[in-house]
Amino acid sequence: MHFQNLGKLLLMMSLLWTYFVFAERLTVWYGNESAEVQVLRVTQSGTFAPLYWTMVVCNFVVPFTILSLRRLRTITGCVIASFCVCVGMWLERFLIVVPSLGHKYLPYTWGTYRPRPVEIMITISTFAAMVLLYTLFAKFVPIISVWELKVGEHAVREPQLQHAEHAIGEVRP
Repeated sequence: MHFQNLGKLLLMMSLLWTYFVFAERLTVWYGNESAEVQVLRVTQSGTFAPLYWTMVVCNFVVPFTILSLRRLRTITGCVIASFCVCVGMWLERFLIVVPSLGHKYLPYTWGTYRPRPVEIMITISTFAAMVLLYTLFAKFVPIISVWELKVGEHAVREPQLQHAEHAIGEVRP
């Protein structure tokens, strides 16, 4: 039930984010300012187009296709959709900063950006640090509350006790 509701929430947020991105692109296109239009062109059909369209697929297409169907809105489906959204949101943050810094308001300052190996390693180490912190948190702080464990143990023991009493009742005349 919790993953069904979380899947619905993620689907709603993905559709809302689709609207925001569409409204932003429409505003830039309609405003027709040269630097902003150039960033729009570079991100949608230029050098940053593969990253932009990967972001669109990860943030909009995958969550919509997985989470809109009830039979796919399982724990596995929600995990896949949320992983894709995390990747897509990282790409979206990258696309906010890098193309806009490459195409400033004065055309003679335009350039391209290529990440250096040090920057790539910093990014990878940041992801690794977050995985480590989550693992340590899960190790020292229980993820499942104690009352849920006790309810689960009671639900498992009850049928076992009934089965044992039934078996003992059959053995003894």
